[in-house]
Amino acid sequence: MGQKIELKTTQFGKNVIFDLNRSLSGQDGETYHNIAHASLTNEISAQLAMKLFQFSNDIENIFVQSNVVTINFTKNMGTAVTDFEKLIEDFFLFYGDEEE
Repeated sequence: MGQKIELKTTQFGKNVIFDLNRSLSGQDGETYHNIAHASLTNEISAQLAMKLFQFSNDIENIFVQSNVVTINFTKNMGTAVTDFEKLIEDFFLFYGDEEE
């Protein structure tokens, strides 16, 4: 149930920008520094931040503004960025394909 998010990824050093095909927040944007900070609100952007922080300890902070998610990592993530792409792409999916 739900739809996959389409995204374009730009990576430079420890910073990765995900440009999504749907908006997750308002134009003001929000920065999340850790899972505790993200858990203070029920906003969609905070829910995604919590999921990302739970997935990796290598995240320094996450900034979400409208349809752009910027993750600043503590190290260069290289090809591991594809794991984050998959997590974001599937964020709105509530369950996968059922087997027959």
